[in-house]
Amino acid sequence: MTNLPLDPARIRALFPAFAEPSLEGQAFFENAGGSYTAKVVLDRLEHYYRATKVQPYGVYPASIEAGEAMNLAYERIAAALGVTADWIHFGPSSSANSYVLGNAFGGWLKPGDAIVVTNQDHEANSGSWRRLAQKGIEVREWSVDGQTGRLALAALDAVLDDKVKLVAAPHCSNVVGEINPVAEIAKRAHAVGAVLAVDGVSYAPHGLPDLTELGADIYLFSAYKTYGPHQGVMAVRPELAMQLPNQGHFFNDAKPRYRLTPAGPDHAQIAASAGIADYLRAGGGNCRWRGQSVQAGSQGDAGAGDRAGATAARLSQWAQ
Repeated sequence: MTNLPLDPARIRALFPAFAEPSLEGQAFFENAGGSYTAKVVLDRLEHYYRATKVQPYGVYPASIEAGEAMNLAYERIAAALGVTADWIHFGPSSSANSYVLGNAFGGWLKPGDAIVVTNQDHEANSGSWRRLAQKGIEVREWSVDGQTGRLALAALDAVLDDKVKLVAAPHCSNVVGEINPVAEIAKRAHAVGAVLAVDGVSYAPHGLPDLTELGADIYLFSAYKTYGPHQGVMAVRPELAMQLPNQGHFFNDAKPRYRLTPAGPDHAQIAASAGIADYLRAGGGNCRWRGQSVQAGSQGDAGAGDRAGATAARLSQWAQ
């Protein structure tokens, strides 16, 4: 038998669902429903509801603890992504976060501006942007090669010019499994003055990337597909987030965490999201997964290294 980089029994023990009698002997492949939830996440969620289900950021002990638990989630998710906590925004899902971003960009872009989307994306990172055509924004498509399903950089160059203000592309396509060279895409987008929004939902479960290395201005992924609660995580370059029109309550306009959250945040699930980092550092951080496409010979960053191990290293540095 081939030696595995992980001890399956040890990892399974970190997920209570594997010990649930009603689920015994079954395997589930509806990946849109997300991953199982790690015990450390469930423990944080249960503690929040039991001990701190009050208004956070107040002056009394339970409220202070609630706010600190939420702050910890922002800090630890940011550390896992190699950025500062002011990058991080939570919402109900990546689809919902994309919808909010689309509305925000609709108030920021001007008629005659152009954006670039792909036909290799999940609809969540396409539909919200394509609707901007209704506001006079030119929508250009970076199309896949009909034979390979890949997004060629030369084809991106063909649709870029100084009218383009946004490029939206997937880190890993949920359609063909192709890992795209985000750092190269970012360089090309930035060269014409555009920002880059990356859908990382299909990539993040294999190891959270270092956003500083990628150069993405926006990166979205689903916490519930990375062993956490049903939340979407949206990392946005802070300077960009403050330029976009406020999508929240008018009295939250000066509060970065609230400007891209139309409704009140889910306090308990945000706090529980710190458990994702707990798991990646203590359990999944030992995973040595080398990024590869489902397609043989994929372009992209197939040799970029050990994803989860790198994530764990960033979290260890943060803890120190």
